[in-house]
Amino acid sequence: MSHTQRAHRARSSALVAATALVGGLLGLATPAHAEQGEHAPLLYSTDPVAARFHATGRLVNPNGVHCTATVVAGEGKVRADAKALIVTNGHCVSDSMGTNEVRVDSSAEEGRANWRFTPAYFIDTKDEHRTFGVKQVRYATMKSVDVAVIELDTTYGELAKIDVEPMRLDAETPKSGSPVELVHAPLNGTPPGETYLRYSKCQVGAPTNVAEGQWLWHDSLPNNCKGIKGGSSGSPMVRADKDRIVALVNTTVERGYLGECMLGRPCEAKPDGVVAKEGMSYAIRVAPFAGCFVGGSFDLRAPRCQLDPGQRITTTDYTLATKSKVPQQDGGLAPARWKTELDGKGFTHAQAKVIPFGAGSCADPKGYGKVFSLQDRPVFDDPVPQRENFYVLCVVAGPSPKYGEGWQPHRFASMDGLRVDDTPPTVETKLDVWEMDEGWRVDPIFRPWEITGYEIKYGPRDKTDCADPEGYRPYFRIPTYLKKSEAPWRYCAVGLDHADNKTKPKVLDLG
Repeated sequence: MSHTQRAHRARSSALVAATALVGGLLGLATPAHAEQGEHAPLLYSTDPVAARFHATGRLVNPNGVHCTATVVAGEGKVRADAKALIVTNGHCVSDSMGTNEVRVDSSAEEGRANWRFTPAYFIDTKDEHRTFGVKQVRYATMKSVDVAVIELDTTYGELAKIDVEPMRLDAETPKSGSPVELVHAPLNGTPPGETYLRYSKCQVGAPTNVAEGQWLWHDSLPNNCKGIKGGSSGSPMVRADKDRIVALVNTTVERGYLGECMLGRPCEAKPDGVVAKEGMSYAIRVAPFAGCFVGGSFDLRAPRCQLDPGQRITTTDYTLATKSKVPQQDGGLAPARWKTELDGKGFTHAQAKVIPFGAGSCADPKGYGKVFSLQDRPVFDDPVPQRENFYVLCVVAGPSPKYGEGWQPHRFASMDGLRVDDTPPTVETKLDVWEMDEGWRVDPIFRPWEITGYEIKYGPRDKTDCADPEGYRPYFRIPTYLKKSEAPWRYCAVGLDHADNKTKPKVLDLG
């Protein structure tokens, strides 16, 4: 593996680590600069709208992830002795949820005592707050939707005694421009002592496909709700003046980050590419899972349930972006290739297709190629499309050489996203220079996600040409120390984005 390949793999691994640390979106305490918009006003229990949201509150998982969740039930009678169910985002359950991962009936025994859900989380009723534990995670995924269904260690009847009645779900998607209301419990950037339920009134746009890092969501609702930030994940969105949930907020375009489609910079699919819209937040429609609730029960086999039951082939690829053509050992260029590892989880055969993000659907059987053996082809390595865009690899698997019974349905296809990017970073390369008594310490400054890596070289000023590509090596986040006794120095730095597009060299002369 070349120095460049190792550096790219290191940057990809760093992104995965960052993803695990941040929890994907709005659940964890992300940096203060991630604050979105101005503060939404606190919601008091005496406010007229508050009566509709007693079921909404703070959820904290064993890893300390803070989210918003709501007690819900389906149509029909709810038994008082049935264990109560709450809905939130899938990333509120795990900070390392994979692109196609689906968890069904996961036990919460491990760390069970550290799960906490507090409904009716109003600032003026702190002395009356009741906190409940979790019995099990009934369902969690970030595949196409970002949702978790969690069974509490209490009943609907017990919650009714403290005036907490379940909210119901509305599978009809609001029209673009419709007014909606949002109740959420943000944590990041919120003044101490005020991290309780807040209220926003805003509008939604037309459903759009959204990509963020490794995750791909279908038909998300863009919205301009205020105060969306860490802790708001899973917050219920309802039609204005109504009490049925139409969507769950899950991510936002965070301030302080650059680029598109990366962590903290979700992007929308457009006919001619993708775009990250400053100040935009997104919500997951409840339509795919509203039919899974019947009264106070949750059933993946319910006739109207549209959730993926978890039968799938897994795709593993650390490459989130690439140039359309990459260097070869002979010094030439050739089309970059997908490097997606395929694991059939017991299935022996698969078929695949590649589509521009938002143009076409993995659920459409048209366009899939011939069935192939996973033993013969464990890695999908077709050339990537040569036009700049965000592309999706769709894969389904089955137990036989012919698509048919026992195969993964196309509507539950596994996916892998890849950005083809030939545009160099548009931001300036910056260096941090710290002068000491005997020398200088030099650190290139990263600017996610426009500059995520560097190549550097340095030497005597009269013998070092930054314009000459020879001599550059990957920067592995180890500061460079340049002695004053050996000055004058010339330090050269070239910034790289996640696809290895390069900036012009930055020249620093010292001494």
